[in-house]
Amino acid sequence: MEPNNPNINEEIVADSEASARKKLLSIVSICVLSAFVFFACVAGSFFLIDYLGVDTSVATPDETEVPYTEVVTTAAEDDNTTPTLPDGTPYTKTQDFAELKSINPDIVGWIDIPNTAINYPVLMSDQDGFDYQYYLHRNYDGSYLYAGSIFIDYRSTEGVKSRNIITHGHKMNDGTMYHDLINYGAYTGDLDYYKKAPTLFFNTPEGGVEQWVIFAFYKTNTLERHGDFFNYFHGEFSSDAQFMNYVYNVKMRSLFDIPVPVNEDDQIITLSTCSHEYTDFRTVMVARKVRQGESVKEYIDKAKLNEAPYWPDVYYTDYSTPRPEITSFRTELQKGNIDWYDKEGEPEGNEWLVTAHGNSSYTVTFLDHDGSILSTQYVTEGNDAIPPKDPQRPDDDYYSYVFKGWQLDYTNVDCNMIIAPSFEAIPKY
Repeated sequence: MEPNNPNINEEIVADSEASARKKLLSIVSICVLSAFVFFACVAGSFFLIDYLGVDTSVATPDETEVPYTEVVTTAAEDDNTTPTLPDGTPYTKTQDFAELKSINPDIVGWIDIPNTAINYPVLMSDQDGFDYQYYLHRNYDGSYLYAGSIFIDYRSTEGVKSRNIITHGHKMNDGTMYHDLINYGAYTGDLDYYKKAPTLFFNTPEGGVEQWVIFAFYKTNTLERHGDFFNYFHGEFSSDAQFMNYVYNVKMRSLFDIPVPVNEDDQIITLSTCSHEYTDFRTVMVARKVRQGESVKEYIDKAKLNEAPYWPDVYYTDYSTPRPEITSFRTELQKGNIDWYDKEGEPEGNEWLVTAHGNSSYTVTFLDHDGSILSTQYVTEGNDAIPPKDPQRPDDDYYSYVFKGWQLDYTNVDCNMIIAPSFEAIPKY
């Protein structure tokens, strides 16, 4: 069955060539996806491509799902260096990357979420760009497969070394690819499921076996009619402050409140797939690489549902659900509202996140009596700036000076501002 309309994709899950699958089976014991071909209608939506360069094809539920055998990797010999899951179970799966790369040099890693069906090679193509993703509909060996592969977004320019490794995968109706991300929750999080599968492994030739702890899981929109976009396609960041503001934003949107600390020295990974809470929605998971010698069990045990996650506008159309306020990481840190940042001081740089369509941010600078800068901050439109400690102006031969306030209103900011102090001069004689 061929699509009649080029904007409508027919989702076809086919077997890869027997020889390539046979070779990969010998390395990672991958089972054949299916001996059958099944169909699922795909709604083509290209609006987001114009803004962010990502395909928005969505698989609709299929009435006849095809059984799929869980992908299993080979087991390594257990030794003192073997990582363990949060419950203490040894993690012994491994991959032969030399052999994998002999099949396809674009295989750059392997992603596995224990206790789910997500267990796949990860690919990255240097052909990818704004409106083209090579492995969107290709198997790990490069052969055509509508289910595609798990692949790294081109905006993660450093690949597996990117500060945020953004990965994409289809939500296939037979439970394959990134389908199991949906099990973490829809309109609310499934805490039991999260605690069953709270970490993932993203293994690479360079880093070996590396565990990552999930700290955010959220839903976001692609269509303009559903509200402003949150551009989560930030693979690299221009400053530490921008990176931390990104982390703040995903934590505010998360259906779970997971007390995983994050700072500018950390690396994160993002998993993105289609979902159907509203038309052309996305389900997004974010995890942080586990630090050397760190135990993550306490974070998982303390995880709870977020009582007020930040959703796109479409979620609030009945006006009965109060919408939480999002400002910025630096604003909330200065207010003392960030308890998951575990470094002293503030991260450096501009924290503004570039979005395809959304809120504006402005620079507010407070000056001292002599025109020197006391503080500079970046304030999201409509929010208040936070003034520094009241400045002091030294006495001169004739006057003493008393600070009376700031010359401009720094509440409900809607433009860039430079704000000088006002002093009352009191004669000495």
